[in-house]
Amino acid sequence: MKQIKLLGLIMAIAFMSATGVAQDFSKYDKVREMNAFVVNKSMLKLMSKLDLDSEDEDVKVYLDLVENLDDIRIYTTESLEYGKQLQADFDALKSKNNLVELMRVKSDGKNVNFYIKPGKSDDYVNQLLMFINSSEKNDTQSVLMLINGNIDLKNISKLTSQMNIPGGKSLENLKNQ
Repeated sequence: MKQIKLLGLIMAIAFMSATGVAQDFSKYDKVREMNAFVVNKSMLKLMSKLDLDSEDEDVKVYLDLVENLDDIRIYTTESLEYGKQLQADFDALKSKNNLVELMRVKSDGKNVNFYIKPGKSDDYVNQLLMFINSSEKNDTQSVLMLINGNIDLKNISKLTSQMNIPGGKSLENLKNQ
């Protein structure tokens, strides 16, 4: 039953966020080769107020995490041209926001980079930026994910795995650090 409720919640997010696009990435609004998934603070606040099974610890952790987020932005493409633009956006964001490298993973031909803006303690960050691209010529997928808010690194992998976000598996490693 818990899984059905979480699935419903995730579907509601996807449906409601389909029309929202982050202002910083408005250049991708009308680009057919680009996929966008954006959830803003108002939607995250709404999600945190849902009356799911409050006795379930996983649901409590999930709702607490969501309540402390400001936004989630995910952009994906299979286009080499737009993949290079996402790479440039990633480089500009990490430089502009003075982000610190958290970790790099190279696995199965994928390069996954995580950068953070430190938060109130070692377990929390204010911004998490992830970029995935491939080192193989036949794989052209690029993914840029930006999460803002009071982010609990120990629990963020639960959110990304529930939402089936590309690169979410790499976040599992954060729990073990």
